[in-house]
Amino acid sequence: MTENDRFARERLVPGWDPGTFGRATAVVVGVGALGNEVAKNLALAGIGRLVLCDPDTVETTNLSRSVLFGPHDVGRPKTDAAAEALGRLSADTVVEPRAHDLAAGVGLGELASAAVVLGCLDSLRSRMRLLGRCALVEAPLVDGGTGPWEGEVRLRLDTREACYGCTLTAHQRSADDVPWSCLDAPAAGPLGTSIGTTALVAAWMTQAALLTVLGRPLPYRMLRVESLTGRCAPVVMTRAADCPHHRPIEGDVTACALNNRATAGELAAALAPGAEPLTWSRFPLLPRCGACHPYTEAVGDRAVADTPFSRCERCGRVLRPRFSNRLRDAAPHARLDELGVPPEEILPVRQPRGDYTWHRLSS
Repeated sequence: MTENDRFARERLVPGWDPGTFGRATAVVVGVGALGNEVAKNLALAGIGRLVLCDPDTVETTNLSRSVLFGPHDVGRPKTDAAAEALGRLSADTVVEPRAHDLAAGVGLGELASAAVVLGCLDSLRSRMRLLGRCALVEAPLVDGGTGPWEGEVRLRLDTREACYGCTLTAHQRSADDVPWSCLDAPAAGPLGTSIGTTALVAAWMTQAALLTVLGRPLPYRMLRVESLTGRCAPVVMTRAADCPHHRPIEGDVTACALNNRATAGELAAALAPGAEPLTWSRFPLLPRCGACHPYTEAVGDRAVADTPFSRCERCGRVLRPRFSNRLRDAAPHARLDELGVPPEEILPVRQPRGDYTWHRLSS
Protein backbone atom coordinates (compact mmCIF):
# COMPACT_ATOMS: atom_id res chain seq x y z
CA MET A 1 0.00 0.00 0.00
CA THR A 2 1.44 3.35 -1.07
CA GLU A 3 0.43 6.92 -0.32
CA ASN A 4 -0.16 7.59 -4.04
CA ASP A 5 -2.42 4.58 -4.55
CA ARG A 6 -5.96 5.91 -4.78
CA PHE A 7 -7.43 2.47 -4.18
CA ALA A 8 -5.14 1.47 -1.33
CA ARG A 9 -8.03 0.97 1.10
CA GLU A 10 -10.16 -0.88 -1.42
CA ARG A 11 -7.32 -3.32 -2.10
CA LEU A 12 -7.74 -4.49 1.50
CA VAL A 13 -11.27 -5.70 0.66
CA PRO A 14 -11.20 -9.46 -0.16
CA GLY A 15 -11.94 -10.01 -3.85
CA TRP A 16 -11.85 -6.32 -4.78
CA ASP A 17 -10.03 -5.78 -8.08
CA PRO A 18 -9.47 -2.19 -9.27
CA GLY A 19 -7.91 -3.52 -12.46
CA THR A 20 -11.11 -5.31 -13.45
CA PHE A 21 -13.17 -2.20 -12.73
CA GLY A 22 -10.77 -0.03 -14.71
CA ARG A 23 -11.25 -2.18 -17.82
CA ALA A 24 -15.04 -2.29 -17.51
CA THR A 25 -17.77 -0.24 -19.19
CA ALA A 26 -21.01 0.52 -17.35
CA VAL A 27 -24.05 2.04 -19.04
CA VAL A 28 -26.27 4.20 -16.82
CA VAL A 29 -29.69 4.89 -18.33
CA GLY A 30 -31.43 7.73 -16.54
CA VAL A 31 -29.34 10.43 -14.87
CA GLY A 32 -31.80 11.84 -12.36
CA ALA A 33 -31.48 11.39 -8.60
CA LEU A 34 -30.89 7.63 -8.69
CA GLY A 35 -28.63 7.86 -11.73
CA ASN A 36 -26.58 10.58 -10.02
CA GLU A 37 -25.89 8.39 -7.00
CA VAL A 38 -25.15 5.29 -9.05
CA ALA A 39 -22.84 7.08 -11.50
CA LYS A 40 -21.00 8.79 -8.63
CA ASN A 41 -20.48 5.48 -6.84
CA LEU A 42 -19.23 3.70 -9.96
CA ALA A 43 -16.82 6.50 -10.80
CA LEU A 44 -15.40 6.47 -7.27
CA ALA A 45 -15.04 2.69 -7.51
CA GLY A 46 -12.85 3.17 -10.59
CA ILE A 47 -15.08 1.99 -13.43
CA GLY A 48 -13.06 2.74 -16.56
CA ARG A 49 -15.86 3.95 -18.83
CA LEU A 50 -19.30 5.30 -18.04
CA VAL A 51 -21.92 5.86 -20.73
CA LEU A 52 -24.66 8.18 -19.45
CA CYS A 53 -27.97 8.29 -21.32
CA ASP A 54 -30.80 10.73 -20.57
CA PRO A 55 -32.68 13.18 -22.84
CA ASP A 56 -33.71 15.61 -20.09
CA THR A 57 -32.29 18.83 -18.70
CA VAL A 58 -31.55 19.73 -15.07
CA GLU A 59 -34.45 21.28 -13.14
CA THR A 60 -34.40 23.08 -9.80
CA THR A 61 -36.28 20.18 -8.20
CA ASN A 62 -33.36 17.87 -9.06
CA LEU A 63 -30.93 19.78 -6.85
CA SER A 64 -32.05 18.39 -3.48
CA ARG A 65 -31.37 14.78 -4.54
CA SER A 66 -28.65 14.97 -7.20
CA VAL A 67 -25.07 15.15 -6.01
CA LEU A 68 -23.66 15.88 -9.47
CA PHE A 69 -25.85 18.94 -10.18
CA GLY A 70 -25.56 22.51 -8.89
CA PRO A 71 -27.71 25.63 -9.35
CA HIS A 72 -25.56 26.68 -12.31
CA ASP A 73 -26.56 23.46 -14.12
CA VAL A 74 -30.28 24.24 -14.30
CA GLY A 75 -31.31 24.08 -17.96
CA ARG A 76 -28.26 22.08 -19.05
CA PRO A 77 -28.53 18.49 -20.33
CA LYS A 78 -28.33 16.18 -17.34
CA THR A 79 -25.73 14.01 -19.05
CA ASP A 80 -23.40 16.95 -19.71
CA ALA A 81 -23.66 18.32 -16.18
CA ALA A 82 -23.11 14.86 -14.68
CA ALA A 83 -20.15 14.12 -16.95
CA GLU A 84 -18.45 17.37 -15.95
CA ALA A 85 -18.87 16.63 -12.23
CA LEU A 86 -17.73 13.03 -12.62
CA GLY A 87 -14.57 14.25 -14.34
CA ARG A 88 -13.68 16.08 -11.14
CA LEU A 89 -14.38 13.01 -9.00
CA SER A 90 -12.49 10.47 -11.09
CA ALA A 91 -10.13 11.74 -13.77
CA ASP A 92 -9.35 8.18 -14.87
CA THR A 93 -12.99 7.39 -15.73
CA VAL A 94 -13.97 8.12 -19.33
CA VAL A 95 -17.50 9.53 -19.29
CA GLU A 96 -19.57 9.65 -22.48
CA PRO A 97 -22.75 11.75 -22.20
CA ARG A 98 -25.64 10.85 -24.51
CA ALA A 99 -28.44 13.41 -24.36
CA HIS A 100 -30.94 11.09 -26.03
CA ASP A 101 -33.52 8.57 -24.99
CA LEU A 102 -32.40 4.96 -24.73
CA ALA A 103 -33.14 3.77 -28.26
CA ALA A 104 -31.29 6.69 -29.86
CA GLY A 105 -28.57 7.02 -27.23
CA VAL A 106 -27.06 3.57 -26.71
CA GLY A 107 -26.78 0.94 -29.40
CA LEU A 108 -27.45 -2.76 -28.88
CA GLY A 109 -23.79 -3.44 -29.62
CA GLU A 110 -22.79 -1.11 -26.79
CA LEU A 111 -25.20 -2.84 -24.42
CA ALA A 112 -23.79 -6.21 -25.45
CA SER A 113 -20.22 -5.07 -24.78
CA ALA A 114 -20.96 -3.44 -21.41
CA ALA A 115 -19.96 -5.25 -18.24
CA VAL A 116 -23.23 -4.08 -16.67
CA VAL A 117 -26.22 -1.88 -17.53
CA LEU A 118 -27.97 0.12 -14.82
CA GLY A 119 -31.55 1.30 -15.17
CA CYS A 120 -32.30 4.44 -13.14
CA LEU A 121 -35.53 5.39 -14.85
CA ASP A 122 -38.71 7.02 -13.59
CA SER A 123 -41.37 5.48 -15.83
CA LEU A 124 -42.64 1.98 -16.39
CA ARG A 125 -42.55 2.11 -20.18
CA SER A 126 -38.94 3.29 -20.26
CA ARG A 127 -37.99 0.51 -17.85
CA MET A 128 -39.70 -2.09 -20.04
CA ARG A 129 -37.95 -0.74 -23.11
CA LEU A 130 -34.56 -1.06 -21.42
CA LEU A 131 -35.41 -4.56 -20.23
CA GLY A 132 -36.34 -5.60 -23.75
CA ARG A 133 -33.25 -4.13 -25.39
CA CYS A 134 -30.97 -5.77 -22.83
CA ALA A 135 -32.73 -9.08 -23.49
CA LEU A 136 -31.97 -8.86 -27.21
CA VAL A 137 -28.22 -9.00 -26.54
CA GLU A 138 -28.17 -10.78 -23.14
CA ALA A 139 -26.81 -7.65 -21.41
CA PRO A 140 -26.67 -7.94 -17.59
CA LEU A 141 -29.14 -5.45 -16.14
CA VAL A 142 -29.39 -3.95 -12.65
CA ASP A 143 -32.59 -1.93 -12.37
CA GLY A 144 -33.67 0.26 -9.47
CA GLY A 145 -36.82 2.03 -8.40
CA THR A 146 -37.72 4.26 -5.47
CA GLY A 147 -40.86 5.29 -3.63
CA PRO A 148 -41.39 7.70 -0.73
CA TRP A 149 -39.84 5.43 1.94
CA GLU A 150 -39.00 2.24 0.06
CA GLY A 151 -37.26 0.97 -3.01
CA GLU A 152 -36.46 -2.08 -5.11
CA VAL A 153 -33.41 -3.46 -6.88
CA ARG A 154 -34.04 -5.93 -9.69
CA LEU A 155 -31.44 -7.96 -11.53
CA ARG A 156 -31.77 -9.81 -14.82
CA LEU A 157 -28.44 -11.38 -15.71
CA ASP A 158 -29.73 -14.06 -18.10
CA THR A 159 -32.85 -14.14 -20.28
CA ARG A 160 -33.73 -17.57 -18.90
CA GLU A 161 -34.35 -15.96 -15.52
CA ALA A 162 -37.54 -14.36 -14.29
CA CYS A 163 -37.46 -10.58 -14.66
CA TYR A 164 -39.27 -7.50 -13.43
CA GLY A 165 -41.59 -7.73 -16.42
CA CYS A 166 -42.72 -11.15 -15.19
CA THR A 167 -44.15 -9.50 -12.05
CA LEU A 168 -46.43 -7.24 -14.12
CA THR A 169 -49.60 -7.81 -16.07
CA ALA A 170 -49.66 -7.45 -19.84
CA HIS A 171 -51.51 -4.14 -19.37
CA GLN A 172 -48.85 -2.81 -17.01
CA ARG A 173 -46.08 -3.77 -19.43
CA SER A 174 -47.70 -1.58 -22.08
CA ALA A 175 -48.09 1.47 -19.80
CA ASP A 176 -47.68 4.98 -21.19
CA ASP A 177 -44.33 6.66 -20.62
CA VAL A 178 -45.47 8.95 -17.80
CA PRO A 179 -43.04 9.54 -14.91
CA TRP A 180 -44.85 8.35 -11.80
CA SER A 181 -43.24 6.83 -8.77
CA CYS A 182 -40.51 4.47 -9.90
CA LEU A 183 -42.37 1.66 -8.11
CA ASP A 184 -46.01 2.32 -8.94
CA ALA A 185 -48.24 4.36 -11.21
CA PRO A 186 -51.13 5.34 -8.92
CA ALA A 187 -54.21 7.07 -10.27
CA ALA A 188 -53.76 9.78 -7.65
CA GLY A 189 -50.64 11.09 -9.36
CA PRO A 190 -46.88 11.01 -8.90
CA LEU A 191 -45.23 10.27 -5.57
CA GLY A 192 -42.10 11.88 -4.17
CA THR A 193 -38.90 10.39 -2.87
CA SER A 194 -35.99 11.66 -0.80
CA ILE A 195 -32.21 11.55 -0.98
CA GLY A 196 -32.15 9.02 1.87
CA THR A 197 -34.25 6.48 -0.01
CA THR A 198 -32.40 7.25 -3.22
CA ALA A 199 -29.00 6.70 -1.58
CA LEU A 200 -30.10 3.39 -0.04
CA VAL A 201 -31.31 1.97 -3.34
CA ALA A 202 -28.29 3.33 -5.22
CA ALA A 203 -25.94 1.66 -2.72
CA TRP A 204 -27.56 -1.73 -3.27
CA MET A 205 -27.52 -1.20 -7.05
CA THR A 206 -23.84 -0.27 -6.92
CA GLN A 207 -22.91 -3.37 -4.92
CA ALA A 208 -24.87 -5.58 -7.30
CA ALA A 209 -23.23 -3.93 -10.31
CA LEU A 210 -19.69 -4.21 -8.92
CA LEU A 211 -20.15 -7.86 -7.98
CA THR A 212 -21.54 -8.52 -11.47
CA VAL A 213 -18.45 -6.89 -13.02
CA LEU A 214 -16.26 -9.08 -10.81
CA GLY A 215 -18.16 -12.18 -11.87
CA ARG A 216 -19.24 -12.92 -8.31
CA PRO A 217 -22.53 -14.89 -8.07
CA LEU A 218 -25.48 -13.13 -6.45
CA PRO A 219 -28.06 -15.25 -4.61
CA TYR A 220 -30.96 -12.86 -5.26
CA ARG A 221 -32.61 -11.26 -8.28
CA MET A 222 -34.86 -8.78 -6.50
CA LEU A 223 -34.51 -6.89 -3.22
CA ARG A 224 -37.10 -4.86 -1.38
CA VAL A 225 -35.72 -2.07 0.84
CA GLU A 226 -38.00 -0.45 3.44
CA SER A 227 -36.47 2.43 5.35
CA LEU A 228 -39.36 2.94 7.81
CA THR A 229 -39.22 -0.64 9.07
CA GLY A 230 -35.49 -1.21 8.54
CA ARG A 231 -36.19 -4.28 6.45
CA CYS A 232 -34.25 -5.39 3.40
CA ALA A 233 -35.16 -8.78 1.99
CA PRO A 234 -35.01 -10.69 -1.28
CA VAL A 235 -38.21 -11.22 -3.22
CA VAL A 236 -38.74 -14.39 -5.26
CA MET A 237 -39.88 -13.80 -8.85
CA THR A 238 -41.55 -16.42 -11.05
CA ARG A 239 -41.02 -16.54 -14.80
CA ALA A 240 -44.23 -15.53 -16.60
CA ALA A 241 -45.02 -17.44 -19.78
CA ASP A 242 -46.42 -14.34 -21.50
CA CYS A 243 -43.55 -11.98 -20.62
CA PRO A 244 -41.97 -10.89 -23.93
CA HIS A 245 -38.60 -9.82 -22.48
CA HIS A 246 -36.77 -13.13 -22.76
CA ARG A 247 -35.95 -13.38 -26.45
CA PRO A 248 -32.36 -12.66 -27.46
CA ILE A 249 -31.36 -12.16 -31.07
CA GLU A 250 -31.04 -15.52 -32.82
CA GLY A 251 -28.26 -16.07 -35.31
CA ASP A 252 -24.90 -14.52 -36.01
CA VAL A 253 -24.33 -10.77 -35.94
CA THR A 254 -22.33 -9.43 -38.89
CA ALA A 255 -19.95 -6.52 -38.36
CA CYS A 256 -20.70 -3.56 -40.64
CA ALA A 257 -17.93 -1.19 -41.72
CA LEU A 258 -20.33 1.77 -41.58
CA ASN A 259 -21.17 3.70 -38.39
CA ASN A 260 -24.29 5.63 -37.45
CA ARG A 261 -22.99 8.74 -39.22
CA ALA A 262 -23.37 6.99 -42.56
CA THR A 263 -26.42 7.77 -44.68
CA ALA A 264 -29.41 5.57 -45.35
CA GLY A 265 -28.31 5.38 -48.99
CA GLU A 266 -24.80 4.26 -48.06
CA LEU A 267 -26.19 1.53 -45.84
CA ALA A 268 -28.55 0.30 -48.55
CA ALA A 269 -25.67 0.18 -51.03
CA ALA A 270 -23.57 -1.89 -48.62
CA LEU A 271 -26.23 -4.60 -48.33
CA ALA A 272 -27.22 -7.31 -50.77
CA PRO A 273 -29.81 -6.40 -53.44
CA GLY A 274 -33.34 -6.67 -52.08
CA ALA A 275 -32.27 -6.50 -48.43
CA GLU A 276 -34.52 -4.33 -46.26
CA PRO A 277 -32.71 -2.63 -43.34
CA LEU A 278 -34.99 -1.71 -40.43
CA THR A 279 -34.74 0.34 -37.26
CA TRP A 280 -36.06 -0.65 -33.84
CA SER A 281 -37.89 2.67 -33.44
CA ARG A 282 -39.91 4.56 -36.00
CA PHE A 283 -38.50 7.78 -37.42
CA PRO A 284 -40.42 10.70 -38.98
CA LEU A 285 -40.66 11.02 -42.74
CA LEU A 286 -41.11 14.12 -44.85
CA PRO A 287 -44.84 14.91 -44.97
CA ARG A 288 -46.59 14.23 -48.24
CA CYS A 289 -49.99 15.49 -49.37
CA GLY A 290 -52.50 12.70 -49.88
CA ALA A 291 -54.11 14.62 -52.72
CA CYS A 292 -51.14 16.24 -54.47
CA HIS A 293 -48.43 13.71 -53.46
CA PRO A 294 -45.22 15.79 -53.86
CA TYR A 295 -43.34 17.17 -50.89
CA THR A 296 -44.28 20.70 -49.99
CA GLU A 297 -41.92 23.53 -50.76
CA ALA A 298 -42.05 24.56 -47.09
CA VAL A 299 -40.43 21.30 -46.08
CA GLY A 300 -38.16 21.08 -49.08
CA ASP A 301 -35.52 18.37 -49.13
CA ARG A 302 -34.70 18.08 -45.44
CA ALA A 303 -33.63 14.63 -44.37
CA VAL A 304 -36.09 14.37 -41.51
CA ALA A 305 -39.36 16.16 -40.83
CA ASP A 306 -38.96 18.50 -37.85
CA THR A 307 -42.42 20.07 -37.57
CA PRO A 308 -45.51 18.20 -36.36
CA PHE A 309 -47.85 19.79 -38.90
CA SER A 310 -47.51 21.81 -42.07
CA ARG A 311 -49.75 22.59 -45.05
CA CYS A 312 -49.50 21.60 -48.66
CA GLU A 313 -48.27 24.56 -50.70
CA ARG A 314 -50.50 23.49 -53.58
CA CYS A 315 -53.89 22.74 -52.03
CA GLY A 316 -53.57 23.96 -48.42
CA ARG A 317 -54.41 20.61 -46.82
CA VAL A 318 -52.92 19.86 -43.41
CA LEU A 319 -50.11 17.35 -43.80
CA ARG A 320 -50.15 14.68 -41.13
CA PRO A 321 -46.86 13.31 -39.79
CA ARG A 322 -45.66 10.05 -41.32
CA PHE A 323 -43.39 7.50 -39.68
CA SER A 324 -41.56 4.37 -40.71
CA ASN A 325 -38.93 1.93 -39.51
CA ARG A 326 -37.88 1.00 -43.08
CA LEU A 327 -34.63 2.81 -43.82
CA ARG A 328 -35.35 2.74 -47.55
CA ASP A 329 -38.28 5.09 -46.84
CA ALA A 330 -35.87 7.75 -45.56
CA ALA A 331 -34.19 10.27 -47.82
CA PRO A 332 -31.01 8.59 -49.17
CA HIS A 333 -28.84 11.39 -47.81
CA ALA A 334 -30.38 11.19 -44.29
CA ARG A 335 -27.76 10.20 -41.74
CA LEU A 336 -28.57 7.24 -39.55
CA ASP A 337 -27.99 9.24 -36.36
CA GLU A 338 -30.48 11.84 -37.64
CA LEU A 339 -32.99 9.01 -37.92
CA GLY A 340 -32.47 8.00 -34.29
CA VAL A 341 -29.98 5.17 -34.84
CA PRO A 342 -27.45 5.10 -31.96
CA PRO A 343 -23.75 4.18 -32.10
CA GLU A 344 -22.98 0.49 -32.59
CA GLU A 345 -26.64 -0.36 -33.14
CA ILE A 346 -27.47 -3.89 -34.28
CA LEU A 347 -29.92 -3.45 -37.14
CA PRO A 348 -32.32 -6.16 -38.31
CA VAL A 349 -32.21 -6.66 -42.07
CA ARG A 350 -35.06 -8.51 -43.76
CA GLN A 351 -33.84 -10.63 -46.65
CA PRO A 352 -35.86 -11.30 -49.85
CA ARG A 353 -36.73 -14.78 -48.55
CA GLY A 354 -38.34 -13.24 -45.46
CA ASP A 355 -35.66 -14.28 -42.97
CA TYR A 356 -33.60 -11.79 -40.95
CA THR A 357 -29.90 -11.12 -40.60
CA TRP A 358 -28.29 -8.86 -38.01
CA HIS A 359 -25.73 -6.14 -38.73
CA ARG A 360 -23.76 -4.28 -36.07
CA LEU A 361 -22.64 -0.79 -36.96
CA SER A 362 -19.07 0.16 -36.15
CA SER A 363 -18.13 2.67 -33.45
